Amino acid sequence: MGKFRKITQQIIAFVLVCGLLVACGNTTNETKADKSAADKTTTSQQGSAEKKDTGEKAAEQITLRVVDWSDGSLKRREEFHKKFEEMNPDIKIEYTQLTIDQFKNTIITMIKSGDGPDLFPIPGGITLSTAIKEDWYQPMNNYVTKEFLGTFKEGALAEGITVVGDDVYTLPEAEAVVNTLFYYNKDILEKSGIKELPKTYDEFVEACKKISETGKGQFYGLIEGGKQVNRMEGLVRTLTAMSGGKIPATAKAFTVEGKAPFNSQEVVDAMNLLKNIKEVGGLHPDTININAPEAREMFSQGQAGFICQGMWCITTWRDTYPDLNYGVMAPPYKDEASKAAIQRLEQGPWLGIYKQSKYPEQAGRYLMALFSEEYGYQSSCVADGTYLSVVKEINEKNISNQHMKEYAETAEKNSLVVPSLTVRNPKGYDFYAEVKDIQPSLGAIAQGIIAGGIQDVKPALDKLTEDSTKEWKRAAEAVGLDFAEFDFPNWDNKKTFTHVR
Repeated sequence: MGKFRKITQQIIAFVLVCGLLVACGNTTNETKADKSAADKTTTSQQGSAEKKDTGEKAAEQITLRVVDWSDGSLKRREEFHKKFEEMNPDIKIEYTQLTIDQFKNTIITMIKSGDGPDLFPIPGGITLSTAIKEDWYQPMNNYVTKEFLGTFKEGALAEGITVVGDDVYTLPEAEAVVNTLFYYNKDILEKSGIKELPKTYDEFVEACKKISETGKGQFYGLIEGGKQVNRMEGLVRTLTAMSGGKIPATAKAFTVEGKAPFNSQEVVDAMNLLKNIKEVGGLHPDTININAPEAREMFSQGQAGFICQGMWCITTWRDTYPDLNYGVMAPPYKDEASKAAIQRLEQGPWLGIYKQSKYPEQAGRYLMALFSEEYGYQSSCVADGTYLSVVKEINEKNISNQHMKEYAETAEKNSLVVPSLTVRNPKGYDFYAEVKDIQPSLGAIAQGIIAGGIQDVKPALDKLTEDSTKEWKRAAEAVGLDFAEFDFPNWDNKKTFTHVR
């Protein structure tokens, strides 16, 4: 009996131990379950937090609106925007490209409604001073670095055009390049026995004569788009400036000793150069009857040794006459003592930051990227032949077309900044809107020489000078501009002119 009781107690003890073990086992399972549930909750909370962070980041991305008319570089601009968004995930670019005709009315409407884009260029006919007064732009100095502004070439950031005092309001799109350099056909010059490029007027006349004599009706010395007054005008002004004459670029105005500078000895010499080339048979006989594109085509076909045109010829000849063997040279000048330089074209304004933009800091980042080497937009446009960059060293590093490089270097070496009425006084823009053209112009007089209708050029130039001076005075008075501001007596035309305000 005692033995049985002992066994029973052992069984009970065993059952109790098993129960405790089971209980312990259940507690462990519950703990794991609780931990698993807790882990799921933590993971869920982390997921929610991550989603919240992602949402906040998405909310932080801003849309930067850019509007302009740069259709020539559209493909490269799209590539730039893709790269910019990849490297700046907090910015989405909304880019709108309009035609120049569409742009002015569209941008004015947007600004008047208070909904202007963050970045946009100044439309034609609007001065920087007017745009600033109308609250179109804000200075970008606080949003771009001094180092960045220092990368622009000399003269690119011009007073009254992109800059007012120390404040930079807009940046230029591309370099303003002279469009009156001379091209020469290397094969024709070689056939004609011309081993050195002509530099002076006498040398140029002799070269044209020799080429025509060698060509015997197949090719001539010089061909021009004589039917276009503007091309003749540009040619005469270029020759005058290269020979030391003080004369503004086409459609611009300044005076020399209170008069329009159209009857100076340098202008007379330039006109007589054309006359002399014609008299020795050095001018293509079709010159007076053809326009600039026709002259360019005939030159590429080997009908002339020389032509005076702009950089636009290069890409055209590259695509249509890839085997054309030609070079680029500076325009001729009267003699070594008189040699000066071509009038460098005035730089134009382009993109600026909208005064009411909510994202000027991001707009500044966009501008610095657009003009940087890192993003490749400038270098691609130069390599494509779209334009020359205003950023230092970009052209030298990226011009892949040897003729473009030659043109750029020749233009840089042989052109200088000349006085500008509009830089001196923004009312100059009002003057240009008011003034009427005087006829016959320099271009029309040059046409008369080529056609043989004018033998003595001096009387025609004297009348043009007198009539132009009278009209300039009238227009200046009409817009309230002091005519004395047209004169720049301290200007040395063999040096770059610097405007001091």
